[in-house]
Amino acid sequence: MRAPLLAALCLMQAAPAQAGEAGGLYVLAINGGGDKLDNFASHLAHLRQLADLLATAGIPRDHITVLASDGSNPAPDVASRESDPEFAGLLRGTRLETLADDLTTYENSTLAGLALRPATVSSLRAAISELRTRVRPGDTVLVYVTDHGTRGRRDPLDNRITLWGARESISARKLGELLARLPASVRVVSLMSQCFSGGFAYLHEAREGKRHPTGGTCGYFSSTPDRPAYGCYPEVRGRKAVGHSFEFLTALARRGRFAAAHRDVMLTDETPDIPLRSSDVYLAEQLGRAAGAPKREAAFIDPLLKRAFADGGFAEEGRLVDRIADRYALARPETLSELGEQSEALFKFLDRLDSHARTWEAALGDFNQVVLDEFVRSRPAWRVRLGERALRGLDLAGRRRLVLALLGELGPWVMSDPEWGTEARRLLSGLGTIDEISYRTEIRLAALFRMSFVLTSVAGRVWMKGKLEQAKAVDALSRCEDLSLPNHRTLPSPEEPSPARKLPYPHEDERLAGANQPGWLGVSFIPVSPGRRKNLHLPGGAAQLTSVLPGSPAAEAGMRAGDIVTAHAGRPFSHPKELRPFIVSSPPGTSLTLEVLRGKVPTQLRPVVGAPDRP
Repeated sequence: MRAPLLAALCLMQAAPAQAGEAGGLYVLAINGGGDKLDNFASHLAHLRQLADLLATAGIPRDHITVLASDGSNPAPDVASRESDPEFAGLLRGTRLETLADDLTTYENSTLAGLALRPATVSSLRAAISELRTRVRPGDTVLVYVTDHGTRGRRDPLDNRITLWGARESISARKLGELLARLPASVRVVSLMSQCFSGGFAYLHEAREGKRHPTGGTCGYFSSTPDRPAYGCYPEVRGRKAVGHSFEFLTALARRGRFAAAHRDVMLTDETPDIPLRSSDVYLAEQLGRAAGAPKREAAFIDPLLKRAFADGGFAEEGRLVDRIADRYALARPETLSELGEQSEALFKFLDRLDSHARTWEAALGDFNQVVLDEFVRSRPAWRVRLGERALRGLDLAGRRRLVLALLGELGPWVMSDPEWGTEARRLLSGLGTIDEISYRTEIRLAALFRMSFVLTSVAGRVWMKGKLEQAKAVDALSRCEDLSLPNHRTLPSPEEPSPARKLPYPHEDERLAGANQPGWLGVSFIPVSPGRRKNLHLPGGAAQLTSVLPGSPAAEAGMRAGDIVTAHAGRPFSHPKELRPFIVSSPPGTSLTLEVLRGKVPTQLRPVVGAPDRP
């Protein structure tokens, strides 16, 4: 059983060649992608960025092996997705939502001047066998991965890299066993940006067969073993060229040294990625073991931090923590306990945001179905064009043209109606705002994780004094990690990343979230059955309350379970899914005039819309 990594936050054989030596550098680059739908253009962009960087550094082409999707097969194998067209949000939650997938285009993976091999286990095995015959003592093999990944159930060595084809993947354990075929005197440095890549920080165990690393295997990773990564999507919040891989390669071009690039990425990666080194993971695990239990980690580590910073020997690490805190608008933690308090508050805030997002999402889906049904009803030609038989008869290009034509008519039609337009804008804006605040909150949490690993590494270096085995392992990992690119002095001179704050302060997002809460009455309801609607002469959108929360706006207005809501201010609800978006899109503080059937007696009630986060 491995010690957990930073549980305080989770409330979540021969010596290798020295850094900067004259040994040769070989590169094994991997992007499996899975299949063409999930093999995103960002993966190919990363490979091209790496190829340009290696060319500038003077790495011979015959030292570079690239395993990418289906290799040299000319068939399209990579997906590219531009920003959603206007009004695309009006299809969310409807039966036509999948039409948005048809906006994806495909191309064939190519790298100028480099041959591509299939990203399969057999191809990887062959590539490592070839490297075994070429490398010499003192050489370094850089294993670069931009891809998807999956998490193992129990052991991070079971975390996997997605390769090309159904069920094609490779675990950290198996990759380590393949790399063990290389001479022990050859250093292996990983640069991995796939989801759950932190599990590959244990690669040395599989390659070297030892729990304590000897310095022959190390790496840099975009995430902890249990977290996804954020740079490998068709689009990330509408932005391209974001995430760990892009930032690391950009910094490496500027710095020329992997250790310096990693430090820059801690500041410049504006996604929820958590840049890590093997030495960070090793020290965190050693301290976790020494603490004895997750709940004791902060109490065990905090005195070590106090001693470290009192001695003044870790000024550089202290400045890095300060800069991360400033850049991401966080309070600078002095201890893991303080950092844990910040993270706990952010996790609670994120839970509230997730609840609001689900409410907005469900209401938007209902609203979209209402207006889509009415749109199709009023336009018989579209009823035919959107029928299952018609859709099955279209090729990809035809479906793409269809969805663009549909949005071109549906959007203006909805927005031209005063009531529907107001409701649509409120739903889309509410969901979009909460979504953006949630993403910024995830970035802040990642920044806290980044600071935690800096602090843990400081504490670990204090703790390991006098512990020869651990000190030797950390020193070996640090030397392994300090890989330099050839000719790096010819690259642009190093510059410090801008320390400018990149996010609003948390209290500003708290206030913004409070102003974008969904409307709330505190009721649950179900549609009235068609037969009962007919017998009682009710409109198509009549809904019967199944429960009313005590103390809620509905309860204060006298609403009861069993009431049937039929209309608002004389306007009947005509669609079974109309009531929910009507309530949710009503701003808190709005006084409603609801017509209710209680038994067989019609009555009128005036609830005032509240907010889910009541004071």
